[in-house]
Amino acid sequence: MRTLRTTLPAASASLGAFALLFCLAGCVGAEEPEAASEAAPEEDSAPAPRSAGRLNEAQMVEFEDVTLLADKSEAGAYGELESVLQMDQLRESTELDKPQCLDAVNQWGRLPEVREAPASLATFGNGEETITHMLIELPEKAAEEAIDTVPPAECGTYQATAVDGTATTYTVRDLGIKTIGEESRAFVVETEVDGEQVLLYSLLYRNGGYLGTTSLLGGDDGEQRLVDFTTAALERENKVLG
Repeated sequence: MRTLRTTLPAASASLGAFALLFCLAGCVGAEEPEAASEAAPEEDSAPAPRSAGRLNEAQMVEFEDVTLLADKSEAGAYGELESVLQMDQLRESTELDKPQCLDAVNQWGRLPEVREAPASLATFGNGEETITHMLIELPEKAAEEAIDTVPPAECGTYQATAVDGTATTYTVRDLGIKTIGEESRAFVVETEVDGEQVLLYSLLYRNGGYLGTTSLLGGDDGEQRLVDFTTAALERENKVLG
């Protein structure tokens, strides 16, 4: 069995499966937002957009061989981001054999305080790889609650049936990664697309009242890539946000 390592847009024949993988794992960025926002919010913007603009400044513009894709990045209240809304719609059209496993690794994304919080989504790519990084600003207690929100034990394996009747099985396992930030959790979600193994790596960390999450599709080096990117993102975050 080969491990698939490709950018999402390049695999157009399987885009639905990829989007479903990102959606059910609770990540965002699987589909291109129709109205991405890269501009700094205006001075009279609401509090959430103003804070989101500050979070944008804390995002990296490049990492090794991948660069920021401004037209696929956005900022605003988490629950109003175009990517999040697209994923919400996709979830509604998908049937799970274990409904409690929705947003398998990132169930924190459904917490009310998170939905209303300012957020910045940055997408990075190089034509062969796509990495997404989210920054969310929360009260520290809410950030602690978010990172402590984990799926039920029975969600190690679950099956999703898309609207076209296609059934896909997902397996979730923890990654034994050294703590990044004050607290962190990391997972890999495994499935098959067109007979090839697909691995979606995801890492969530807390830095005071900030939540950060990194997601990427990767092969054998995916875990190290996840760690290296997130470590660099945290260094940038600390430099800008203090």
